[in-house]
Amino acid sequence: MLPDSFHPELENDDRKIRMESLGRVVNKQNRLQFERMIRETKWSGVIDISEWTADAVKALVTVCADEKLSITIKRGSRYFMPIRFPKRPMLESFAEAIISGEF
Repeated sequence: MLPDSFHPELENDDRKIRMESLGRVVNKQNRLQFERMIRETKWSGVIDISEWTADAVKALVTVCADEKLSITIKRGSRYFMPIRFPKRPMLESFAEAIISGEF
């Protein structure tokens, strides 16, 4: 049995795994719900967006920009750690650049 101090870390890992899995099926119809889930889930470290839909990536960068979160984004073998996110009108272009590998 793990000491009580480890339970919050395990819970955060479970949430992160759940979010990474859900990111693969997000579409325009459920993007707002996904954004809300991201806002409610606080994690640190690396979030793997490999195989995420464009809508899921856009939701993630929108929440990170709004909440001024600093996270590391992993896509395939590439890592991104944005210090600042672009202003709202440029967020979708930023997400598309991450997805396409142009960034």
